[in-house]
Amino acid sequence: MPEKQVILEAKDLTRTFQKARTGLFEQAGTFTAVDQVSFQLFRGETLGLLGESGCGKSTLARMLMHLLQPTAGEIRIGGTRTDQLSEKAFRPYRQRIQMVYQNPFDCLDPSMRISQLLAEPFRIWQPEISAADREEKILTILSECGLPESSLGKYPREFSGGQLQRLSIARALLIEPEILIADEIISALDVSIQNQILSLLKKMKASHHLSVLFVTHDLSVARKISDRVMVMQSGQLKGIGTPDEVFSNTADPYIQDLSAAVFTFKAPSPQTER
Repeated sequence: MPEKQVILEAKDLTRTFQKARTGLFEQAGTFTAVDQVSFQLFRGETLGLLGESGCGKSTLARMLMHLLQPTAGEIRIGGTRTDQLSEKAFRPYRQRIQMVYQNPFDCLDPSMRISQLLAEPFRIWQPEISAADREEKILTILSECGLPESSLGKYPREFSGGQLQRLSIARALLIEPEILIADEIISALDVSIQNQILSLLKKMKASHHLSVLFVTHDLSVARKISDRVMVMQSGQLKGIGTPDEVFSNTADPYIQDLSAAVFTFKAPSPQTER
């Protein structure tokens, strides 16, 4: 069996924040949001990052995206250390790692038509591409994401949350990244639409040869989509492995409590996307 290739790695990754003094008798200090977290993302896998709100998942994702500087530790993309790079030096890696966020309404400029929003990644990252090639790529990704060509003339406000999340996925994949961080991308959607977006993500992962870090607080979703999962609590990594390894063979009380939680994910429904 061939050895798995590591495409993204974190080693002892830590991030602390200054905690302001909020009361007369309370002391100012530091708060550790991510505490010595180490993991590897293998090429072609989906790694679920599971934990309750406030456990450090989004802080970890922002560090991986070079949006937040680690206090300590290392990040490597394709074997190259990236956490100490300047913004200019990190620029080539931005094409290799992209992120889709929880709320697409906040990520798509409401004043721009969809045609402009989808052309923007090419303007920033691939300005040399011809207009014909750009149009072909945009139409292809729209079709892959289940959206009609007529979407191009519309504004974000004319779409549902599920459709906007499809557009966000399309926009992230236009520059052909190797790594996709999906940060709670279905948590704001109806359950029936969640299933459609998960199916789309799995299809796009296969067709675009992606490695995915899937951030969620929902155990049932993590088990459904992930090859491996890692569980965070209060900034620390509590366990990592296949879903069965993590949830069936653990003595950790937090993971046991997660395993006992009621699954919220339901089977697909014939309901159309709204």
